[in-house]
Amino acid sequence: MPVIVFVALQTGKGANGGIASLGEIMRGLQDLRPVLLTNLETKFTRGCRASGIEVHIVPEAAHRGWRHAPFAAAVSYVRYTLAILKITRRTCARVIHANDPLAFQMIVGAARLLPNLRLVLNIRDTLDPYRAPPQRRYRALFKAADHVLMLSHDMVDRWNEIVPGLRAKASATYSVVDQEAFAPQPLSEDLPRVVLVSGVVSEKKGQLEYLTKVAPHLAQTDIETWFVGDFDPEHDSYARACAEAARPLGTKVRFLGYQADMPALLARAHVLAVPSRYEGLMRSMIEAMSAGRPVVSTDVASANEMLSKPGAQAGMVVPIDEIEQMAPHLIRLTEDEDYNRQLGAAGATLARTYFDRAVVVERYAATYRALIGGKSNAKALQGTAGAH
Repeated sequence: MPVIVFVALQTGKGANGGIASLGEIMRGLQDLRPVLLTNLETKFTRGCRASGIEVHIVPEAAHRGWRHAPFAAAVSYVRYTLAILKITRRTCARVIHANDPLAFQMIVGAARLLPNLRLVLNIRDTLDPYRAPPQRRYRALFKAADHVLMLSHDMVDRWNEIVPGLRAKASATYSVVDQEAFAPQPLSEDLPRVVLVSGVVSEKKGQLEYLTKVAPHLAQTDIETWFVGDFDPEHDSYARACAEAARPLGTKVRFLGYQADMPALLARAHVLAVPSRYEGLMRSMIEAMSAGRPVVSTDVASANEMLSKPGAQAGMVVPIDEIEQMAPHLIRLTEDEDYNRQLGAAGATLARTYFDRAVVVERYAATYRALIGGKSNAKALQGTAGAH
């Protein structure tokens, strides 16, 4: 059975949608054998082993950056190069899947020593729109990759603006949702009405802007906002600023920290809000859709593609710089239950179409098989991602 080596770097935080999605892909492969190379021993790696996946743990410090830890970064690159050489020679693997740009950078040196190796770069995010993109870095990354997988067609379009010509070797896969766990559920009759905001409390996720420009309007109508995700105000200045901004709102805002049972939280909530500055394809967005909950999002990558399909509206999208526009949509979706159910049902239908495990896994598997067979461009792989 052909081997695919997956290289994924974990952050150690509880919320990590990219890692969770990768686990779904690896466990779903039928005619390909996954081998995982990662940096931390975690619940994720223990689950992989329990599923019969071969796991290799190689610690790294490259995430600290060359500027802050040059020697440690160099050692990390050497370790990962040697690990890839050892794994590929033993397993005869022909394809390596790097789950993020740093993982890709750490193994690309090994690929130069093994000319028959094919490299897949999985891009799971976009870049901060308020900062100049490092175009030279990404041109080099995309040039070194045999194929680039992204999570939506909108992501491909946005990245193509940064690195023109990327479409020639990129395709969209979407992501997996456990549709048994996130099955559509009736709206909760409990009070208070709840808007859920999911994600690590960080500048990227936009919780502070939400707290200052949206949450006060909801509080005036007795709607609570529950923040779900890693929250450490003692050590993180952004989290501390969010805690201060929430203080005047009293019990109308709750920080729940990381929670494993997202299906139960979505069952209790009326709607999911995504106030992010930038995203790839936010996992909680598609989980909410699967659970039959509408989503109100800023115009991050994939939001319009998921929520604004003609005849199948699953939510609303507002400009990133006008986040206050979320408030009236969130209020209506907590008060107008018929409208809420209409959009929620559309989202659940789309989730069954686009995020089914077998469908998404086959998109990945088709890419790997094509690369093993010597095909390495998007045209050859155009059937793996479905229609835009």
